[in-house]
Amino acid sequence: MKNTLLISILLISLNAGAQNKPAQPAPVNPAIAAAKAKFESVKAEAAKGDAATLHELGDLYYAGKGTGRNYPEAYKAYLASAEKGHVISESTVAWMHRNGQGVTRDYKKSMEWYIKAAEKGHVESQLGLAELYYNQVGLPARDYPAAYKWYLIADGLGSKVAKAFLPRIQQTVLKEPKVSAAEKAAAEKAAADWLAAYAKK
Repeated sequence: MKNTLLISILLISLNAGAQNKPAQPAPVNPAIAAAKAKFESVKAEAAKGDAATLHELGDLYYAGKGTGRNYPEAYKAYLASAEKGHVISESTVAWMHRNGQGVTRDYKKSMEWYIKAAEKGHVESQLGLAELYYNQVGLPARDYPAAYKWYLIADGLGSKVAKAFLPRIQQTVLKEPKVSAAEKAAAEKAAADWLAAYAKK
């Protein structure tokens, strides 16, 4: 009985001592701490308005690196960068409008941003624009000649996707009654003229 009482008193005193010790902080994962620090650094730099840094901030929000994933905040950062002429941000804003990610779906705005980036020679934007025309995305009707023009331009800039798709469009839709010979020739001339002008830049 004395032994039981002695053991009980000992256990109570050990427990009381443990409760008086300050709790140990949970170990911090160094990779998470570094990601958070990078996010805060990029966010502070982006506030200065540099287009490339704003794009990087958009990437961090989009991927959830160093912060919670936040598509609306990613869109805001990409848009601010795109408005300063950052071509990849222009394409990203177009894609986000097309898919309604972080912003309301708006095919008209998607096309506007794709055109801005496509005209600067951004091949992915040219493909995105061609796809909108080809698939009648946000348009009252399919525009095969416009799609063909942008696929030709993307192919001329080395796109393997465009190169692989061109035979399909040529065999299936670039003929009467869908596309007249004159429309096809006009698209080819427009693409050739665009590529010639781009080569001089």
